[in-house]
Amino acid sequence: MPISVNQNINKAQAFGNTAMQPMQQFNPNAANPPVLSPNSAYMPGVGAVPSGYLLPGDASHGSEDHIIKKTPLTGARIMADKIAKDIFVYAPKGMQGSKNSNFYEYLSLGIIPYIVGSAGLIATSVAASKFFNPNEAKASKMMTKGTVAGVLLYAGMKWLGAKVMNKGTQLMTGIDMDMPYKKVISELPENGRERVVTEFHKVFESVDFPRWDLINKQGEANGNRYEYYDKIAREKLGCDEPLNAPDQVVQPLIQKTLTKAMAARSISSFLWAATGVAIAAQKPFTQFKKPALKNMLKELPLELAKTFKESVKQLWKGTSVKSSIVGKTLIAASLASTVLGILNVKRGYKIDTKHSESKIDYKKDYVEN
Repeated sequence: MPISVNQNINKAQAFGNTAMQPMQQFNPNAANPPVLSPNSAYMPGVGAVPSGYLLPGDASHGSEDHIIKKTPLTGARIMADKIAKDIFVYAPKGMQGSKNSNFYEYLSLGIIPYIVGSAGLIATSVAASKFFNPNEAKASKMMTKGTVAGVLLYAGMKWLGAKVMNKGTQLMTGIDMDMPYKKVISELPENGRERVVTEFHKVFESVDFPRWDLINKQGEANGNRYEYYDKIAREKLGCDEPLNAPDQVVQPLIQKTLTKAMAARSISSFLWAATGVAIAAQKPFTQFKKPALKNMLKELPLELAKTFKESVKQLWKGTSVKSSIVGKTLIAASLASTVLGILNVKRGYKIDTKHSESKIDYKKDYVEN
């Protein structure tokens, strides 16, 4: 015997001991915004019943993964979001043994030991100065300046080396290795509630599994599913006419290029990081004098640039023949790794644009077996 709608509602009320309310449209400006219940579970003989709730405000995340538009501050905003979540979300979730903790959160937490360790190293160097006599304290302060510069230049030069490699790859091949997208995740219910959270990833962070679906979806929104591949084929591969299957032609080339670019980026970024530490160890940085507080904004950038330039010169020239060889080798290796890495990604990045020519000799006899 079929069950009526009223019977379904009565059974659902009896099951949850709560009245089922109709869905309301989310309005973030309302005085008391409604709690959303977008997901439902089906129970035999009962019908659809609420399975959980979204916290007010989570509707603004959207319901699907999507590529986000890049601006000059996009990278900084993503990093700030990640650091804030590391401290206030990911670490507490992991310590509590949350079933929604994932590998992305675990990897993201890796930046915290670097920040804490760097800050601890600087703080230890600064605090140690007061325990020395005046002459030793002066030497200690010089070492502290070198330590601070070393920490900052290690991170800065490593980041810059990776960015130059990524940008060079994009100019040569049209592949933006930094293309960001927002991943939307519906977490498993905890404490009677469901949450929708977001993570920031890169479309090409995986060589084996790039997010082709997001690239295709973005193209479809612009009226051409293969827009991304057509652009690369036209601008970087020298195709005058559209390809019949641009995704099948261009995708393998992209994956091959990503493999080479990521390997070159790893080598180059760490060489630049080592160069940064070597530059920070030179005398101009250890003897750096910061401007007066009132002139800090005006004079500090110029003083840092001047000090950096002088330190690079000193590293190149060296204080002895051996130190000169080491400095020149380090700087040359860093430059070479970047230049050769960028040139290598372009090697083999091409397709055969010539039309195949088939010739048939009609004078030959046709024999059917």
